[in-house]
Amino acid sequence: MPEPDRPAVLISEPSALENPRPFLPYVWAILKSYWERHGEDAAAFDWLPPLFRNEDPDVLLRPLGGRRIDVLGLSCYTWNWELQCGLARRVKAANPGCLVVAGGPEPDYKDPGFFRKHPYIDAIAVKDGEITFSRILSGWLRGARDLREVPGLYLPGAGDGPVGTGPAEVPTVFDHSPYADQAAFYEALARAAGPDAFGATWETNRGCPYSCSFCDWGSSTLSKVRRFDMARVEADVEMLGRLGVAFVFAADANFGILARDVEIADLLCAVRRKHGHPRTLYYSAAKNNPDRALEIARRLAQGGLSPTHTLAIQHTRKEVLAATDRANISPDKQVQVAQSLMESGIPVSVQLILGIPGDTTSLWKECLADLMEWGIHEDYDTYFYSLLPNAPAAEPEFLARWEVGALDRIVLSDTSQPWKPGLLDRVRMTKSRIVVRSKTYSSRDWVQMFTYVAFVKALHNGSLTRLVALYLRLTHGVPYREFYEDLIEGFLPSAAPGAGWHEAVTRCYATMLEEEDAMDRMRVAELPGYPYALDPSRWVYVQACRAQAAFFAALEGHLRARHPGARHLASVIDYQRELVILPDYDRRKGKTFRTDLDWPSYFARARGRRGRDPLGEPEAMPGAVIEVDDQSCGEKGFLVQPLDWETREGEERWVEWLKHTVLNRNSSGKKNHQQLKVVMPGFFGRLKERARAMAGA
Repeated sequence: MPEPDRPAVLISEPSALENPRPFLPYVWAILKSYWERHGEDAAAFDWLPPLFRNEDPDVLLRPLGGRRIDVLGLSCYTWNWELQCGLARRVKAANPGCLVVAGGPEPDYKDPGFFRKHPYIDAIAVKDGEITFSRILSGWLRGARDLREVPGLYLPGAGDGPVGTGPAEVPTVFDHSPYADQAAFYEALARAAGPDAFGATWETNRGCPYSCSFCDWGSSTLSKVRRFDMARVEADVEMLGRLGVAFVFAADANFGILARDVEIADLLCAVRRKHGHPRTLYYSAAKNNPDRALEIARRLAQGGLSPTHTLAIQHTRKEVLAATDRANISPDKQVQVAQSLMESGIPVSVQLILGIPGDTTSLWKECLADLMEWGIHEDYDTYFYSLLPNAPAAEPEFLARWEVGALDRIVLSDTSQPWKPGLLDRVRMTKSRIVVRSKTYSSRDWVQMFTYVAFVKALHNGSLTRLVALYLRLTHGVPYREFYEDLIEGFLPSAAPGAGWHEAVTRCYATMLEEEDAMDRMRVAELPGYPYALDPSRWVYVQACRAQAAFFAALEGHLRARHPGARHLASVIDYQRELVILPDYDRRKGKTFRTDLDWPSYFARARGRRGRDPLGEPEAMPGAVIEVDDQSCGEKGFLVQPLDWETREGEERWVEWLKHTVLNRNSSGKKNHQQLKVVMPGFFGRLKERARAMAGA
């Protein structure tokens, strides 16, 4: 039971509203464990149960039953800032003497009007919080309410905004596990909720040696990497396995930057084998250690923890990267890493940022074409260029130099997650400040670039036209940019059924410029029973699949007229069409289709091939039949979904298909049939084909 005479500390760190599961309260454990180990009196404070779910502020505070709160610590990020402000406002109103300290990357200590806008916040803590917060608590015990003697804070000033108290002291020794220290609390949570109920944040070091202008990581951590003791790393991982955590977010800026990270990857896999958890891991791979990153990716994929590997490329063009102070490894090295991953059977996702000052519509198209030319064809995960309050890109000099125009808009942290209209909550959803124009591109260009990549993701990543593009590039020398520029900006806007799609996606992004509550999500009007809105690329994919016959017929007519020398163009278009998984597929029966060319072998040779390496025409295979027998879709170990909609009818069947194949990754493994068997003509071949046809009658 809490002791009313002890001062009460409350830590709030709500997860993002759109997260499928809440994250275990990690900042609370860090601060509490540090105080209990290094503070003046470990038992001096009553640490109230932390707030970590994303609920209305009144709902979150209700279980406290009006308990007095003496110190409130807020861990603030883009996704919870408005909610944290709502909580602080209510706590301060009920407890006027409460000391409210806001930490994390979101509080803008450079804003001269910060404390005028947020009078319910008393101090901003910068950088690591353990030592700073412990000093605040020590002062509280001594009755010292003046925080000017505590380094690492920004306090209300007399006139020109927040005043700093001096550089923060940050820990250099990390020798204990907060998860293990607070095991009793976490175990009670896990028992009540069951396995797979939570995500978790996990660190093995702190710091980043890079200084990309869009990120506040390097500047915030003084660019020095401080490693945790291996004993702590081992204890943390063991606890996450025991607790049945479903998803782990590795908060290291560059996992793989240290040689020991290979050993840590093995540790993660061993714990997963032992406990069955964690299920999956997301991590930011080291930028300039490709060989080590490759080895880690292989081990995590083999262990089932991270079946795909993310390449944080952001952009392929050096002039654009230079504008944002980012230096990548050389293109040749990136291609080598990507090809090695694909040869190992590890799918690759590419992180890109659209809207970097210095970009143009032409350079953006070249970026996407570069990836294809390098042989990387899976998901291009595209993010808005957001201005984080304390990142170099938010500095007045940067904004003025690049003539930046920005708007505050709701941005989901998961670029692919569907969103249910009506869930918009101004208290619980924080708007991000996104760049929509600069010296090198206009707002109209911004709309065009986002529209273009939405169609690239639907057509190429989603593999509606990928195989056709590969054939024309590798065998007939048609550059990928030429192919997609023609389709997206020539063919689709002017030809049914795609004309309406292009206009609708353009309107979606134009509306984001015009309406403050607009999001990059689109409802599928043809499926009124499906309550969610999709990101534009997946919306386009659904439209194309619903109009499959008309889409491919129009596509064939256009491409054959444009590329008359490609003699097998009709055949490859038909092959691509047959591979698209549609709701009419019945996994109990499978399906067959004919082809006179050995496309399976052709595309096996094309996998990962660079555009400059030509490939001859496919070999003839007269009268051959392709048998399809897929029971599920999705890369091995990554969101594999059974194709089990055979008992559904009409709209319900389309909705089940959408959930299984359209959501999550944009990849051929999710959207194209993979289990293919070539049956050559002959007596037994014809007999088998007839038996299958009769079974399906």
